[in-house]
Order: sequence, then C-alpha cells, then structure tokens
Amino acid sequence: MYRHYKRKSDRFGVTLVEIIVASAILAFIGGIVGHWFFLQREYQGRIFAISDAQQTIRQASWRMMQELRTARSVLFPRINADKSIRSDSKVVFKSFAGDVICYYYLASEKEIRRCKIPNGPGVPTADSEPVARNVDQLAFTASDEGNRIIDIFMEVKGTFGLESVYLINE
Repeated sequence: MYRHYKRKSDRFGVTLVEIIVASAILAFIGGIVGHWFFLQREYQGRIFAISDAQQTIRQASWRMMQELRTARSVLFPRINADKSIRSDSKVVFKSFAGDVICYYYLASEKEIRRCKIPNGPGVPTADSEPVARNVDQLAFTASDEGNRIIDIFMEVKGTFGLESVYLINE
C-alpha cells in the first residue's frame, strides 16, 4: 500500500507547499492586474466626464453664438458709464427679425434658458427645453465700447469655456 520512493525523480505530483507558493504568486499577479484595470476604468470615467462637460459647453455656446452673431443690438449687459466692462448672468438683445431675445441662467436649477418677446402683438414665450443643463456658472460680459463684443463664460463640472461673439449687424 505505502510505497517508499528512494529517489526524488521517482515521485509523481506536487507537494502542498508548492501549491501554496504557486497560489500566492498567482494571487499577487492577479491583484496587480486587477488594480491596474480598476485604475484604468476610473481614469476612463474621468475622461468621459470631462468630455461630456466640454460637449455641454460647446453645444450651449454654439446655439447662443449663432443667434447673438446676427443680433442687431445688445440691450443688456451694456458697457458701464466709466467704460469698464460689465458682466451678468443674462444677455438681452434684439434679433434681426426685431424680436427681443433673452438668454438667462437659473442658478437654482443649473440651467440656461431662452425667452423670446415677439416684435409686435404676442406674448413672451420661454422655450420648453433649456439650452443647457448642469451648468455650474454662466456670465455674459460686454467688453466693447460699441457693445458689439459679448463674451460667454461657462463652467460645467470643473471644465471652463470662454467664447467671444462679435455682432455683425447693426
């Protein structure tokens, strides 16, 4: 029943110590690889969050810039009497069609909204959908004496955007 081997080379199989050492080595390598994958996933999540914030800034800026660029005149914010720049959380301007358009920021809801006051008969209407959501900060700045340049500063989740719009009509 019990067979005694005289030489080491005659033995078959592995010992318990060899199994434990191999398992420890595999667990160590698996831990390193798992940690690396976890870090990569976390990094990818941060990159996606930054990309989403940049996309929000681009889309909101593009929409507002298209309408502002063809505006006849900016009503608010206007340059201060002492020729210093002025910033506010809203911009009001007269569109090419003669309507008064207002983009404004609701800090409580973190949204940029748009409102239109028609030229002639009609009631003011606010768009049902916001221009942008999850905006942490927004400022419109009049930075030209003729009030023809409006700067749009936006912050979304730690990502910043600054656009300048030059009014081409007037």
